[in-house]
Amino acid sequence: MYRTRKSVVKRGIVCAAMLLLLTSCASTKYEGTAACVGRVCGLHGEPVENYQVSFCLGHCAVTGKNGMFLIPEIRAGTYTLKGKGTGWTSVEKEVSFIDRRSIVCVQVEPISAVYQRVESLLRSGLFDEADSLLKKEKVSNAESKLYQFYQQVIDYCRSPSDRKMRKISEKVMEETKYEL
Repeated sequence: MYRTRKSVVKRGIVCAAMLLLLTSCASTKYEGTAACVGRVCGLHGEPVENYQVSFCLGHCAVTGKNGMFLIPEIRAGTYTLKGKGTGWTSVEKEVSFIDRRSIVCVQVEPISAVYQRVESLLRSGLFDEADSLLKKEKVSNAESKLYQFYQQVIDYCRSPSDRKMRKISEKVMEETKYEL
């Protein structure tokens, strides 16, 4: 099809006008309220039930059997979504509300994976790193007997106790396999 120079210029002007219109709409700041719809899932995509999510504004929800949650009426802006659940790692994620609805996907791992990393750090003599890693999960798992056990082991390893006892505890940790 043969196009005249006039039609090409005309199409160019139309395209430029559409681009200008689209960019001006995209830069308009949303100032209303939004709903946050989300899903919390494990490492393999499995839904995580009874996981608590919240924003610092006091808005919160608990996931259902399908891992889904809904938090309505959040003012436009950027907030930190915090999540916790027994048996799962805690999470913090920045979420921006720039439209009437924001969709959030949160992936968490079983707390057993954290305990395995803590064991590895203890075996390497990295007691402060093990303590730091474990404390990140205190909010949702402090009541767990396994969490308390690892905290006691870390405290013992960090204490200025007899070196011989420390070596014994390292040997016990190395020889003992805990099924998580």
